[in-house]
Amino acid sequence: MIDSIKKILFTGSLKGQYLSELIRDLSDTLNDENIELYCFSQSNDQIDIPNAQTIEETNISDMDLIVSIGGDGTMLQSSKLASIYSIPITGINKGRLGFLTDINPELVSEAIQEIIHGQYQTESRMLLDVKILNEDNERFIGHAINDLVINKTKTGRMINVRTSINGKYVNSNEGDGYIVSTPTGSTAYSLSCGGPIMNPNSDTFLLVPIAPHTLTNRPMVVSSASIIKLEFMEENDDTIEISLDGEIISEISSGDCIMISQSENTVEFIHPKQYDYYETLRSKLFWGHDQRNA
Repeated sequence: MIDSIKKILFTGSLKGQYLSELIRDLSDTLNDENIELYCFSQSNDQIDIPNAQTIEETNISDMDLIVSIGGDGTMLQSSKLASIYSIPITGINKGRLGFLTDINPELVSEAIQEIIHGQYQTESRMLLDVKILNEDNERFIGHAINDLVINKTKTGRMINVRTSINGKYVNSNEGDGYIVSTPTGSTAYSLSCGGPIMNPNSDTFLLVPIAPHTLTNRPMVVSSASIIKLEFMEENDDTIEISLDGEIISEISSGDCIMISQSENTVEFIHPKQYDYYETLRSKLFWGHDQRNA
């Protein structure tokens, strides 16, 4: 539980009329709560919104709550900030799907008031640590809340990825790419490639091949205590892209390898008091809405 909430930071889609109206409504609603409202700017640009201050990353460490405005992609970006500075985060769903953003944009004032008064659920989500190794050095390239994705840079060619877990060889996969996903990411790209849906609190990783040439190469679920090593065979004469949560981070070549493990960092999600993960799945994936029975 959060001891008290006195400073709220808004991130994400901060331009437009919606945020101005939201800040105005919250200022009126929270007038007696002594709450300070801030907007996050990644540059020196000032966001001209009455009743809110603009701050940059160097000044956010004393925030009590981050509120992300946008879709799941925006929530992922904001969650990395939340993880770095150990700030709880919640999300207003202004995107299309919204697996991670719980708050209905029409009910924000009520939801924020409930959070301030301690009426909410908390949930800790794991992250991936990702490193690149070669003969010369080892370098950390970032965290992922959803997934690490390996993609070829040229169409019409396969890449060969050799997978080892805890030092033991598993298999070699030829195909379009490879996904290592957290349970949070199991409803993202992994799901599109045939991976299973995992409860976000599962202590697991998902290993999911993308369009494998050998159809018996299927998704695997492994312990999150595993150390996963991905090596790239010499026949990969193309550069290979690595993306973390949809953002291209690095390029690697044959002879390089990637080491993936569970991060010591986590992200603390704040959910409305009525949050139910399985209800989210039912509503987002239209389970039980068979039009043949309508």
